[in-house]
Amino acid sequence: MKKGILFLIFLIVPLLGTATHIVGGEFELIHISGYQYRLNLVIYFDEINGSPPAKDINGQDIRIFRKFDNVVMANIHLPYVSESLVSYTQPSCSHGELRTSRILYSNLVTLSPNSFNHAAGYYIGWERCCRNYGITNIFSQDPNAGGVLYAGQTFYLEFPPVIKNGVQFIDSTPRLFPPLNDYACPTKPYYTDFGGTDDDDDSLVYSLVTPLNTKTSESVPVNGSRPAPYPVVNYRVPFSPANIMNGAPDLKITTDGFLTVTPTTQGLYVFAVKVEEFRDKVKIGETRRDFQMLVVDACPVAVPPSIVGKKIGDPTYSNSKNLFVQYNNTTTNAQRCVTVKVSDEDSQRASDSFNEKVKIKVIPLNFKKDLSGLLPSVINATLSHGSTVEFDICFPDCPLLFPADAIIGIIAMDDACSLPLTDTLKVTIRVEPPPNTKPRFVQPATNPVTAVLAEGTQDAWPYQVVDDDNDPLVITLLTNNFILADAGMTFNTLNQTNGAAEGELKWNAYCDIFDFTKRTSFMVTIQVEDQDRCKIINPAKEVFNLSVILPGNASPTIDTDLTPASRERRVTGITRRINEPLNFSVTGKDIADNDLLVLTGRPKDFVLSDYGITITPPLVTGNGLVNSLFQWNISCTSVDLKKKDTFDFQFIVVDNANKCRFYKADTVDVQMKVLPPLNQAPVLSVTNSNSAATELSNNGISTTLGNAIKLLLTGTDNDLVPAKDNLKIALVSKDGEVAAEGFTFSEITGTSPIQTTFTWQPDCSIFKDGVYENDYTFKFMLTDDHCITAKKDSVTITVKIKDLDGSDSNFMPPNFFSPNGDNVNDYFAMELKDNTTGEVKNILPLDNCASQFESVRIYNRWGNQVYQSLERNFQWDGKGESAGVYFYFLKYTEKEYRGTVSLRY
Repeated sequence: MKKGILFLIFLIVPLLGTATHIVGGEFELIHISGYQYRLNLVIYFDEINGSPPAKDINGQDIRIFRKFDNVVMANIHLPYVSESLVSYTQPSCSHGELRTSRILYSNLVTLSPNSFNHAAGYYIGWERCCRNYGITNIFSQDPNAGGVLYAGQTFYLEFPPVIKNGVQFIDSTPRLFPPLNDYACPTKPYYTDFGGTDDDDDSLVYSLVTPLNTKTSESVPVNGSRPAPYPVVNYRVPFSPANIMNGAPDLKITTDGFLTVTPTTQGLYVFAVKVEEFRDKVKIGETRRDFQMLVVDACPVAVPPSIVGKKIGDPTYSNSKNLFVQYNNTTTNAQRCVTVKVSDEDSQRASDSFNEKVKIKVIPLNFKKDLSGLLPSVINATLSHGSTVEFDICFPDCPLLFPADAIIGIIAMDDACSLPLTDTLKVTIRVEPPPNTKPRFVQPATNPVTAVLAEGTQDAWPYQVVDDDNDPLVITLLTNNFILADAGMTFNTLNQTNGAAEGELKWNAYCDIFDFTKRTSFMVTIQVEDQDRCKIINPAKEVFNLSVILPGNASPTIDTDLTPASRERRVTGITRRINEPLNFSVTGKDIADNDLLVLTGRPKDFVLSDYGITITPPLVTGNGLVNSLFQWNISCTSVDLKKKDTFDFQFIVVDNANKCRFYKADTVDVQMKVLPPLNQAPVLSVTNSNSAATELSNNGISTTLGNAIKLLLTGTDNDLVPAKDNLKIALVSKDGEVAAEGFTFSEITGTSPIQTTFTWQPDCSIFKDGVYENDYTFKFMLTDDHCITAKKDSVTITVKIKDLDGSDSNFMPPNFFSPNGDNVNDYFAMELKDNTTGEVKNILPLDNCASQFESVRIYNRWGNQVYQSLERNFQWDGKGESAGVYFYFLKYTEKEYRGTVSLRY
């Protein structure tokens, strides 16, 4: 027993004084029955530095994600179940350096096949912060103290779907061995078995990986664990994934899970082991275990034990660590042994009280087998004052490995702290097995047997095998990857006793019952192994190479009437416009055999009904000749050319009734492009309905105020397919220096022809700021509603409106009148009527928007007003006034005219 280790506690506590609680852990998903599983979460807790409230006795909430798209599939609560301490390899070496507990959370979950069926599988992720803060090889800062490089742990497990290819797929994830609660010492080898077991006997492959971090420094994420990918922890210099502990040699693990390292420096080191699960050489799952290793710097001095060996009866031991022994089948049990001698220098040390405990064990090195039966009844001893101990290890008369030599390791172990030191003697053993005669076939007489059957026939091959030692026989039938019954074969052992057996291999080669479409040649091997005492595998084999000749069958053909070619494989260049139909027929033939044919047509990437397409009938059957009609009345409502304008169809005819059920088929692909519909543009015409007052020339009107503008707008369209287009005439814009107001226009819709009118009687309100000439533009639009290729026509009418000419250039008022009753010049007026022609002549300047007539006043020579009128067509007959000269004043809103007129009788 090693002493003097207690003071290590004082070295370790300062190192871990600010640590939190996580040491490591893993998930397990164990199949119970049906689709029910037990989900376990194992957390390894630091009992020395961890805070008891951090044990989360209320349970843990975890999530299951789908690997394909990281969708959350389930939120599961795992209640707290139990807690237990992790044991030491050498309990007597423990003085409080490490104290780790295993906390288990568990619950039953149901993985429904309706949900958990994606081929990519699923994963469980659970994030927890934080790891111990005193870790040597990675950054693990306290986030509550402002540390940015925190180190949480993401527990991770991948598992396959519960349904594969429509069949339930059962899998339990690996169960890892409990981790050891041991510390390591600088320059001393450290080892532990991190391997596990698998309930399904799947292959497990172990590797070292960088531990996973968490996405947040929250102790437990408030909104639950997030989906992958997860970050990894950050290594301190000089550590890295290739230099985890800076060991010599560094930390490594075998594919079987055996972990080794020889540390060089004290500290606390984190590492992670990935365990990949394979079935039939295909990876189906993955789990991870994170853990930490403590390396202390005051381990007691110890020397490994020494082991040497010799053949039993030999006078001396060999100093070589490799021993070869060979025994023939006449060697007695007592002579089929080796003797090993174990010594240990520590038994001579006063610090060890001159005592040293040792023991031995045996392990296989080039095979797998439990060798505990080779050990003697006593495998422990206490050496004192340099004494040695001998052990005899004897081998059975049957080889441990055959035909190769078996290699074993006989290991001597002491009781050093914290792990036993060892020495190994490698022994290569060759044992000649007891005599045994191999079974032999009496019948058939030849090997191999070769036979060819015509389809529709049968044959049988009897066999007889004997064993001259009269050993029990194990008869196995092997095939080259086919199921015997699926090929119409049967194998029967009709009579069997110790040392003899006989039976029959029979084949019914009927292709209408058994499927020979995949293969027609088969190899069957009858393998016979005798049950000799050593169970050495050395079977007798009889090989049957069997094949069947199938009847011929003509392939069907398929054709369309889209082209003159026969048996097209692909028809392209077919175009139709919207509103044009596409109709063609597809014909399948099998004239040679007149077999039952099945003709179907299908779109390649769309649904027929979405586009109004029919194939009549969609599936047609018949003997020798079948026909189907494709019909598509392409309309605007059935096709959106912005989304899809090319359509691919495949038609296939299958010979569905040939006797041997061979898949015989022919296909034709039809590609069709839909073009926009043809459309004639509508025509908009404008005519003047008030030609007497206004003139329309080149879509322009120039007129003076007071004349009404009247336009007749007519829309026509000659399209008749699939029906007349709906037309609409609209006023789409109106522009002018002054807004056009007071006009009348109504939009109109309908089929060709359609008409509407535009009328406008502008007044002086259109003139502003002393400008009495305005220009206007009116744009009229005619549109049709033809789908996709809708067209339009437009007419722009320009209108120039001027004020009336109110100039006085022709103003020559009369200067006398004679009211003598002769009906000639009888009154003073500005509108004079020609008595001969009846024409009225207007002398006054015309009223316009700039100036209008307001009044006329007439005065005598004394300044007295003798006449007044507000009418332009005034007439002053001078009655009651004397002859003479009178003064008149013609008042306009913007000016005034003065003059004289003489009154004569």
